[in-house]
Amino acid sequence: MRTFILIGCLIGGIFAYTGDIGQVAATYSPVTASSPVKAIKAEEATHDIVIASASPSTVTEVTYAAESTPVVKAKKPEFTLQMVNGITLYDDPSLVIQKLGKPKSKTADPDLADLITYHYPNMNVIFSGEFIQSVEMAENTKTLLIDGSEVAATVDAVKNALGEPDYVTEDGIVFERDEALLKLFIDADTQKLTSIHYFHSFSM
Repeated sequence: MRTFILIGCLIGGIFAYTGDIGQVAATYSPVTASSPVKAIKAEEATHDIVIASASPSTVTEVTYAAESTPVVKAKKPEFTLQMVNGITLYDDPSLVIQKLGKPKSKTADPDLADLITYHYPNMNVIFSGEFIQSVEMAENTKTLLIDGSEVAATVDAVKNALGEPDYVTEDGIVFERDEALLKLFIDADTQKLTSIHYFHSFSM
């Protein structure tokens, strides 16, 4: 009888101990960070946080190079010296008056009676009979109208418009276009522009 009681107690104790283990297993805390499973989950969580918290400004954008468009420079006008300040070398006195109005005054050359100068502000038109001998612009002229385009009345500006002069003389430089000539008179000492003359080649 004692043997049965002893065996019963032993069996009961084993079941009781097993119950305690069950309680301990039931109350285990989640897997620690040192656990391989926990480490994987932590890494995944961190990865998710980095992606979610990335600022839009830090995202690298891929920029594709746009097809380049060649810059087309405006073509410079080709000056033919057909007209300066609205006057052509083939205008007669009546046409000049029609274009510029009546001159402020007229003067005759004391040595050549057929040379008559029509005086306009900053410009003189000299006629030989019915034909223009030359058009002269004073040194205080600010701009020229060459073939309808405005050009500053300076040596550099005229060179930029017409290119290198065709002739260089002691008193200036000359640009030639067919029968028309434009001469810039330049003081040899100061290199200052003194006057500009527009004339026909036959008058030379």
